[in-house]
Amino acid sequence: MTRRLPLALAALTFAALFATQSGVGFVRDEGYYFEAARSYEQWVLLLLRAPAAALRDTGRYWSLNFEHPGLAKLLFALSHLVFTTWLGWLPDALAFRLPAFAFGALLTYWLAMLAAQRSRPAAVFAPALFWGAERTFFHGHLACFDVPICALTAGVGVAWARAIGILESSPSTVTPPSTLPSTPTPPRRSLFFGFLFGCALAVKHNAWLLPAVLLVHALLLPAELRRRALRTLPWLLLGPIVLFAAWPLLWHDPVRHLSDWVSFHAHHVHYAWYYFGRELRGPPFPIFYPLVLLALVLPLPQVTLFAAAGAKLLWDFAHRALSPLRLLELGLAGAAILPFMLRTTPIFGGIKHWLAFVALLAPEAAHLLAGAAGLASQAGLPRARALGIAAAAALLPGLWQIAHVHPYGTSAYGELAGGVPGAASLGMQRQYWSNNVTAVLPWLNAHAPRGARVFFHEVNPESYRAYQQAGMLRADIQYASGPWDAQYAALQWHREFRDREPETWNAFGTRTPATGFYLDETPQVVVYARPGLPGAP
Repeated sequence: MTRRLPLALAALTFAALFATQSGVGFVRDEGYYFEAARSYEQWVLLLLRAPAAALRDTGRYWSLNFEHPGLAKLLFALSHLVFTTWLGWLPDALAFRLPAFAFGALLTYWLAMLAAQRSRPAAVFAPALFWGAERTFFHGHLACFDVPICALTAGVGVAWARAIGILESSPSTVTPPSTLPSTPTPPRRSLFFGFLFGCALAVKHNAWLLPAVLLVHALLLPAELRRRALRTLPWLLLGPIVLFAAWPLLWHDPVRHLSDWVSFHAHHVHYAWYYFGRELRGPPFPIFYPLVLLALVLPLPQVTLFAAAGAKLLWDFAHRALSPLRLLELGLAGAAILPFMLRTTPIFGGIKHWLAFVALLAPEAAHLLAGAAGLASQAGLPRARALGIAAAAALLPGLWQIAHVHPYGTSAYGELAGGVPGAASLGMQRQYWSNNVTAVLPWLNAHAPRGARVFFHEVNPESYRAYQQAGMLRADIQYASGPWDAQYAALQWHREFRDREPETWNAFGTRTPATGFYLDETPQVVVYARPGLPGAP
């Protein structure tokens, strides 16, 4: 198989994300990254106008959001500079998000390349299984780091596999380990592998685990492959060079800034999280929390296929029946989720921190799905019809979930949870971040008097300003610091903030909401208005 199919699937992914982004609210993290990207954009303009001054003054522009490397935010900034500041083609938020869609397309491309080593149908099914759920589809729209680092994890895996000769453009061209030549890896492949690892380092700290995974993978390979892999590993040393080049904050006093970066994540705060009626505020956390949450939020067909894929990979590993490529996928998937099963790693954010676990299981899951269609074909069903039935059975529930819940992706739950109402009854986190507030912004725009002060609860000032810049919130509506300072209050339903509603009742003198946003009759955002104001009950 040539690269045409993966490229076509990647283009389709980009188009789907682009077409469905307008309703997706600005999550808390995005507000910070928008501000950081604006600062980086000013630095780029200074670099073009006065290079010496820009090189001297990196700290002024790059210190904002120091806890994450600069590459993704620099791409957000460059996209905004080109498509909004210079050309005026795109609104601010869409320009910032455009690189995120590109990372989503890259993830599709690399998953299709991995799955294509099994079969052409698997190449189609793998990215479809990953994106065919509202939680994963939602994250593909955000100018954040979770899908980019997921994509680069898969990309580093593909580049490593190509560099050591276990993955080629066509399955038929993969060289058996026993016949591999002793010649060195082609430099361009090794160079690209090192470069991609550097990009991963420059996007998010998840990349710190990749060298250990690749070293273990190399040591478990057959002798000739092992020698080639060990000769390829030193190219990882390109990673810090790319990190340094892509993060100008490091250009002055790099030791201090690197220390601040590592320290921030080594001592990360534990945000409260609602899990089966318990508020998890600190370790030790339930060991199977990540797996249970995946089972509850993903559509049932994906849960079944990913579980079967993981079990099959582990079974074949135990029986020494894994090919080098499948061994790599197992290692990358395991490294993505095992840190969150240590019981001490912060677990906030739903499934976003271990998206690579789902992604790297997708090729094996796609192979199992294609295999099921093959069995039906052997039983007499036409092959095209068997593949169509398999695709419908695996993907339609997820597509329905997307159609039903999007763009409120952090609220999505699957069949095992009983959907959104079932998850609420189980005592699960109902939503996170603050993007669901978009559902009540039209009501506030229609009812709030000019200059009204609104308490937006979990919406940070950066996202509030982004809503105004995007025209989703009237420019005269003011940001209030709490219900005591507000005329209206838009409260996100979070168990850990259960005191906010009584505070609002006391401040407003009413317990009757003016309006709200409900998913399947489950409260997500509740709006209160002071008596006598427009819209008040």
